[in-house]
Amino acid sequence: MTRGTQGGNTGGTQDGDTVGTLGGDTVGIGELAARTGLPVKTIRYYSDIGLLPESGRTPGGHRRYAADALPRLRLIQRLRALGTPIAAIAAVMAGERSLGELVSRELDAVQEQLREAAWRREVLRALDDCPAPERLRRLTLLAGVGSPDDARDRLVRYWHWALPAGLPHRLAQAVIDGAVPAPPTAPTAATPTTSTVLAYAELHAVATADDRGRQPQPHQVGDVASFYAGLLDACALAGEALVSGCPERRAEALGHFVRTYARVGGHDDTPAFRARLRTLFRRGRRAGSFSLRYWRQALAVTGETPPPSAASGQGHLAAPLAALHEQVAGLPLTANTR
Repeated sequence: MTRGTQGGNTGGTQDGDTVGTLGGDTVGIGELAARTGLPVKTIRYYSDIGLLPESGRTPGGHRRYAADALPRLRLIQRLRALGTPIAAIAAVMAGERSLGELVSRELDAVQEQLREAAWRREVLRALDDCPAPERLRRLTLLAGVGSPDDARDRLVRYWHWALPAGLPHRLAQAVIDGAVPAPPTAPTAATPTTSTVLAYAELHAVATADDRGRQPQPHQVGDVASFYAGLLDACALAGEALVSGCPERRAEALGHFVRTYARVGGHDDTPAFRARLRTLFRRGRRAGSFSLRYWRQALAVTGETPPPSAASGQGHLAAPLAALHEQVAGLPLTANTR
């Protein structure tokens, strides 16, 4: 029988590629090619890079493989058919990683690729569906983001800078977690849209601009721990009210929110104080207000009616704060009217 004619072998015959060249408990490269349908040159390549170790060679220099070479080669063949990188397969063949671990890691890699592709798709849609002057503004805005994960990291850094230095670590972390939304392409997020991608880019621009503002400091609110803890408690109640639609819980959240501000100046929660707070919040709606711009964009990313599962997730403060703002000011956070 002529060598190199079985199983579509096209890689030459220097390794003794005859079908059935068995020697004891070993198998030749031609037999492996015939059994798997792989070209001899491919098997030789796998052997050369260590995926399919030789057990020895014949006096004539022909490669021989152990009996387990066939199932080993079939595993390599099937993983390659799924597009698995050689390096990942090598880790499995070397016993450094199990097949289950490889699948899990490859799935994570594909999910990340899908996230990146989804972000890029919506970025391009945002640039495609707008007039030319607006396209240039959006291009600058979106180019400043880089990757969505990088943008989130910069938002977190802003809050570390902006919060009072003396705030207890756990309390500061709770504020940061609630104030920084996950990128629209995060694994737990809904499918990104052009509007959420643009809102995230706007949020990033607000928090990294030269005129970004610090959050309330001790000279403004006195006991910062009490102030921020009070805001978090009020937002937790407001979040429950948003989910349940319970008027009593909504009123309870508002009371807690107002009392938090009242304590700052040593006041009681009276109709007169609520009127003053209403005026204060309305004044804060000026177009250049940092706080207003930040929470508007955060709300555009997270949505005004988050699901119950988002009650303590990333960026969960946006919707409750918007609801409390509307109760105090009498105007929705998203409205441009004063």
